[in-house]
Amino acid sequence: MAAEACGGVQGHGYMGAAIPFAREKTFQRGDGGWERIVWIHESLKKQIADAIPEELYDKIATEIDSPKAADLEAFLREKGHPVVEKYWKAGKPVPLDLPAPTQDWPEDIGK
Repeated sequence: MAAEACGGVQGHGYMGAAIPFAREKTFQRGDGGWERIVWIHESLKKQIADAIPEELYDKIATEIDSPKAADLEAFLREKGHPVVEKYWKAGKPVPLDLPAPTQDWPEDIGK
């Protein structure tokens, strides 16, 4: 894929698969769909604006809304992004505690 996208040289990204996938009804379904998307590059957001649910469009940050990762939490809170209520605990983001690639998943995960 690197040879197709950038001639074998590391580039800034390859969005060829991202655009059609973002328009699918099943986009990120296993992870909560569009309600889990909190940041997207401005140019990509404009390209797939028709796929983003209207009620979420203004709640998803871009590099213009949140130029630093530290600004993102305040943006999401201010806009009332669903991730704040549905997935944060006590109003704060909680990092996922995932096993390393060589470790087994715990029996009680997701309970």
